[in-house]
Amino acid sequence: MKILIFGGAGFVGRNLTKELLANGYQVSVVSRNRQKTLNSLGDNVQVIEWDNISPLSSMYELHDIDVVINLAGESIGNRRWSYSIKQEILTSRIRTTSAIVAAINNRTMQPKVLINASAVGYYGPRQDDKITELEKAGQDFLAGVCRAWEKEANKVQNNFTRVVTLRIGVVLGNEGALKRMVMPFKFFIGGPLGTGNQWLSWIHIKDLTSMIRFVIEHQEVIGPVNATAPTPVRMRDFSKVLGEVLKRPSWLPVPERLLKIALGQMAEMLLYGQRAIPEKILGAGFEFRFFELRSALEYALGNQKGL
Repeated sequence: MKILIFGGAGFVGRNLTKELLANGYQVSVVSRNRQKTLNSLGDNVQVIEWDNISPLSSMYELHDIDVVINLAGESIGNRRWSYSIKQEILTSRIRTTSAIVAAINNRTMQPKVLINASAVGYYGPRQDDKITELEKAGQDFLAGVCRAWEKEANKVQNNFTRVVTLRIGVVLGNEGALKRMVMPFKFFIGGPLGTGNQWLSWIHIKDLTSMIRFVIEHQEVIGPVNATAPTPVRMRDFSKVLGEVLKRPSWLPVPERLLKIALGQMAEMLLYGQRAIPEKILGAGFEFRFFELRSALEYALGNQKGL
């Protein structure tokens, strides 16, 4: 099968490409910088250059694409959320998704499935509620972004292409969010954020990439999917286990007020979490490799123990 990935040069995209190539798929990645992406992914991947503005019909022959995976979008955690950054977070997702949907609806490409990224932030702050895919969207900024993103993907208007929206939790691996979480522990000042009572829904990168392949191969999976491990944890417990894996103490909570001063509205995604349960993918028969947090962190950070 031929896979087309948007946003394939990022942390998740690179790991997903390896997973798909190892299982016999042909992978093409869409990028604004062809040479940089080739250097990142290697010669086994075809890189298609696209300016993110022109219609997709103008860039390449896409009729033989079987699967489209859309991971593209401005990072939500790299900069303080000014008005302009919030607009870019939203429009970067809608712009690419809209182009993909238009290409599918006008038959520029006719994939069997469109897998579109989303996030557990879709649900908004939910305290201790156990959240399955049936729950409604929240009302905060990130929930609004996810709601608009999924709505755009669901504009596909044919019976040939099923649409799956992956509501992804915190991805654990040697890059991404976990890399930033580890930094305070290096200096013996690690600890929970805010009260530590908020829930953190996580997934190991290997389970996420395996889950995406599972979705490709199982036609019965359709609609929203919580891409999280079945065992979410509270922030204080996450910090405690992370400290133990790194052989560092977890003793210094970061006050909510300080986080809000430092990060502005972005602090909300760290202070108010979701207890997401992957009911749909479990019901379809997917088996997690990393069910418990400790083993996931040990595998992700095995080369960083005793920093």
